[in-house]
Formats: sequence, structure tokens, C-alpha cells
Amino acid sequence: MSTLSSLFVLLSVVSLIAIAPSAFAAHHEVTITNAPGSSTPGCEDTNSCFIPNPVTVDLGTIVTWSNTDTAAHTASSGTAAGGDMGEVWDSSLIMAGGSFSYTTDTVGTFDYFCMVHPWMEGTLIVEDPAVAQAAADAQAAADAQAAADAQAAADAQAAADA
Repeated sequence: MSTLSSLFVLLSVVSLIAIAPSAFAAHHEVTITNAPGSSTPGCEDTNSCFIPNPVTVDLGTIVTWSNTDTAAHTASSGTAAGGDMGEVWDSSLIMAGGSFSYTTDTVGTFDYFCMVHPWMEGTLIVEDPAVAQAAADAQAAADAQAAADAQAAADAQAAADA
């Protein structure tokens, strides 16, 4: 019976691994919008000046900042307080209804903000899909081993109690 249980656990984990990647399919284009009214302070209280925020993408993804607000904005890498403003990308002024796109070319976590309204801040996280998949595979293998070990311990305990 323990072999059958272990086999069931193993097949369940393998099935999860086979199905999960489609749920987390690579997105090669992402759009970030300005929250309506974000030109007036307040959105920073809920970290919702840019929607979505934070956003995680794969290397090579086209990220588009779409200005759906009525005021002009920017999307500039860095922070308002730092000396790194616009070092990775700088949209310049995006008028209402306009947009700016940047193709991610570096893995890392990037803060960005609006130079016109510096309370508007966001975070872009760029991942290498191969590294992320390797980490997911390693975690799935560890989870499968832990489940098998737990089943073996339960089987041993049941045999000892018999």
C-alpha cells in the first residue's frame, strides 16, 4: 500500500509541474497605466499610482506605460531622491492618451517614478525565465521528496504500530 501511495504522490506532483507552466505563461507585453487622478497626491498611500504595481515580467518583455489620466506624466527609472533618474529608461513627457514602451534588457528590480508628480512610484521586476523555471523545478523536486519522505515515515509508523 505504501508503494501505491508514494506513486500517487509522485504522479500528483509531476502532473502539477506539467500543468502549472501554462498558468504562468510568459507574457511578452505588459501595459501599466496611471491611476485616474494620480496627478494629485493620495495614490501613494495605497501604492496605486501605477497599475499594476509592482509588476513582474520576463526578460525581453515590452512594457508600455499608458497615460489614461488627464494630466501629462513620465515613467522614468530610478527614484526622485536618487541620482539615478532615467538611467535605464526615460519616457520624457507622456501626454494624456499617449504611451511609452520599453523592452526589458536587464534582469533586476527597477524603481520608477513620474518626474512631474514624484509621489507616483512603481516597481518593475525583470526575471530571466530560465532561472525562474530552474528554481520552480528545484522547489517541485524538493516538495515531491518531502511528500515521499512523509509518506515513508507514515508507512513505517503504521508498520510499527501493527
